[in-house]
Amino acid sequence: MADEIQVQSVAHVVFEGFTTLDMYGPVQAFASCRVPDGDGGWHRFFNQFTIGDSPAAVKSGEGPSTMADYSFEDAPDFDILLIPGGFGTRAAVSNDALLAKIAAMSAKADVTATVCTGSAVLARTGLLDGRPATSNKVAWDWVLEQGPKVDWKRQARWVDDGDIVTSSGVSAGIDMALDLIARLRGEEIAVNSAKFMEYIWNRDPANDPFA
Repeated sequence: MADEIQVQSVAHVVFEGFTTLDMYGPVQAFASCRVPDGDGGWHRFFNQFTIGDSPAAVKSGEGPSTMADYSFEDAPDFDILLIPGGFGTRAAVSNDALLAKIAAMSAKADVTATVCTGSAVLARTGLLDGRPATSNKVAWDWVLEQGPKVDWKRQARWVDDGDIVTSSGVSAGIDMALDLIARLRGEEIAVNSAKFMEYIWNRDPANDPFA
């Protein structure tokens, strides 16, 4: 089975003030999609890297920095683009250069996913206009202002609209990532990923106690 694995790539956008778990929750979910390679190691279903304005350290909203592996311009090909949220989105939604780069990256991806207020950033690109989406309920009113033409869904842990998937706040990104894994790689792979993480997966997108 391991020799037949088709590896997909996930590009995670990092910007000043992003929320760590918004990114690293899905990172762990994708990384936990694995099978033994027969030599004591693992074959993974997803390759992951970070992209930003430049290949440099980017400080998160929680304090620790994360290295951007590539600049937007030099990033290798990828299948999934993931945009985290965080307090840094307040500045990001007014950064026209960043929004243009994110829009260009989204055009290259088979699936663009957002966590928390990352959907506000994507909304400002216009790519969510007329489409269903959700976001963090604590920041709900502010998010709606960023995309008045978006079909915002308040009662939703995540919203899967095919090539765009959006999730609610922070930990909801893990549920979204597992659901996306199930769609792309099969239910068993997603269930095993949750088991590797010892994570209780909320599998119902309408089960949103924070709405």
